[in-house]
Parts: sequence; structure tokens; C-alpha cells
Amino acid sequence: MGKVIVADENQGRRTLLASTLEREGFDVTRAGTLRQAEGTALAVMPEVVLLDGEWKSGDAIDAAQRLMGDPEFAFKCRIVLLSRSTTPDFMLVAAKAGIHEVIGKPVDMKVLVDQLWKHSRKQFIPPPADVTLDTGGGSFDVAVMAGGGGWALPMLKGLVGPDRINESFINEILVQMGEEGMDVDLDLEATDLSNLLRVALNRLVQDSGDAGEATGPSFEDLKKKKSLGDLNEQPTPVSAGGMESILEQQAENIADEIESKMDDILDEVPEQIALLPEDDLDRIDPQVLRMTRLTTEMVHELMWDLGRPGAVADITLMTRIEDAAEMLGDVLSSLPESEEE
Repeated sequence: MGKVIVADENQGRRTLLASTLEREGFDVTRAGTLRQAEGTALAVMPEVVLLDGEWKSGDAIDAAQRLMGDPEFAFKCRIVLLSRSTTPDFMLVAAKAGIHEVIGKPVDMKVLVDQLWKHSRKQFIPPPADVTLDTGGGSFDVAVMAGGGGWALPMLKGLVGPDRINESFINEILVQMGEEGMDVDLDLEATDLSNLLRVALNRLVQDSGDAGEATGPSFEDLKKKKSLGDLNEQPTPVSAGGMESILEQQAENIADEIESKMDDILDEVPEQIALLPEDDLDRIDPQVLRMTRLTTEMVHELMWDLGRPGAVADITLMTRIEDAAEMLGDVLSSLPESEEE
């Protein structure tokens, strides 16, 4: 029987999911807040944590990162996210957070149940996006500034790795140095070493250019962090002016993307808010209002104290405490501030 934590702040949706999974044979624990889901997951170590993707009081991606930061949890458990967004960018963010699968809404319950059983049995499920680095020479990391020289080091590592510079390669270079009239012996001087490095690097650059005249990575390839060997296999050639033109094109692409997103944001129309006329407003005694706030604050603090991980052993009772604390917080935020405060 697979242990599953169903984490969703919507009680009706949480109950429906949990009841369906229980009928399918899962051992289900409910969580109404991300805080409760994290504490329960680290205490129970379930096979799967089923997280809803949209929360008013937190961020599911951040919660997943915190959970995957625990070595024991990362080794034993998996995280499945239910999300309205399944764009490539979101999938990449989810994969980097350690989420094992993203299932789009509306959810097909049959697909969800089948996938949860696979995760419970630790079967292989492709991650939301490929964020691992291939073995071989070097990789490009987009977390470097286009104006800096940080991109050169991983490229150089890819070129001068042991798979490229080995005994056979050095012997070829020594033969070429002899053809250029350079005397080489076992006790190399600094000048000879410099010549050796120059010829070796020139040879490597020449070998790389033979595949397609200074082939370079595209902006999309850089975002996907593909290995240097994979990038060299891309068919699109770049002119010999090389890296500078690539970086300029990347900057233009980023500027266009930002401009497009800003246009969408600026074109959004705010929601209309209807205000009740004076005649429809109910009058409340200010003393009653102050007493209501004071009582709600005291109970809210009590609920948070009781909701600390380990304070209450009964998981069902802990869920009710977390729900009550959240509801009381909503009440407090809606109450007007008193003049004394």
C-alpha cells in the first residue's frame, strides 16, 4: 500500500482527491497548508507527496525545493505536482526544484492513479524537463553574464579534456612541431611548452571548425544546458565572427522576450470591485469588534502553537488545527484596525 500525502488548501478538492486515492488502495494523509505538508512529509516519509500547484499562502515550487533539500526525503520520496501551467519554462523550473512529475489540470484521475502507482513502486518516470548534464566534455551554463568571460572556461574545459588531449594526440602534435622545424626533446623549455600549447589549441580549434565553420550554440541550446559535444552537432552554421554575434543575438532575443511579456502585463485589466451603498452596510458596535479581534488573535496564536511539527500526534487533528489557523488568519486580515492599534 503506497503512502501518499495529498496537499491542497481547497478542502473540497482535497477531500475528493484523497477519497478517490483511498478507494484505489493508497494510504492517504491530508494536508491543508504547505507548512503542514512539509512537516508531515518529513515525519512520515511517504512514497509520494501530491502537491497542488496554486496556493494563496505559499509557493509549491519553494516547498518542493525545501523537501528535496532533505537527503532522506530526496532518497525515499517523490513529488508530483498538479498544475494549470505546463509550459516548457514552468517544467524546467519544476525539474530544477526536484519535482518528479507535473500533471496538467484538469486532471484525468485514471492517469493520475496510474502514475502514482508507478511512483510508489519507484518505477522510472521521465522528469518534467532535462536538467542533467551529459557526460563528456564541458557544458554551457546560462547563469553567466553575456558581457563577461565566464562562458570561456566551460568551453575550454570541453576542448582540453582527457578525451581530446591524450598520448596519441600529443604524439601527433609533436610530429607537427617537427614538421614546422621545432626541435623537441624530453626536457621541454618554457618556449617549447608555449609552442606546444599554441599548436595544440590551434589544432583543436581547426578540428572544431571542420565540423561546420566555427559552429556555435544557439540561444535555445544555451538555455537547455546541452553538452559541448551535442552543441557541435547542431546543423546551423555561424559565421567566423563567432561568439560576439551570438551574444548580440542572444541579447536581442532576451530583449524581445521581455518586451513581449511586459506588453501582456501592461495590457491586463484589473478586476472590478463593487462597493456596497451606505444603506446596505451593517452597523457593528466598536466594542464588539475589538473583542472579536482580541479573541481571534488569541485563538490564532494558540492554533499556530498547536500546529508546530510534533506538537500534535494525530494527523487528522493536526489538519483541523492548520485549517483553523488559516481561517482565523483570514478573519484577522479582514477585520478593520481599531483606533488604539
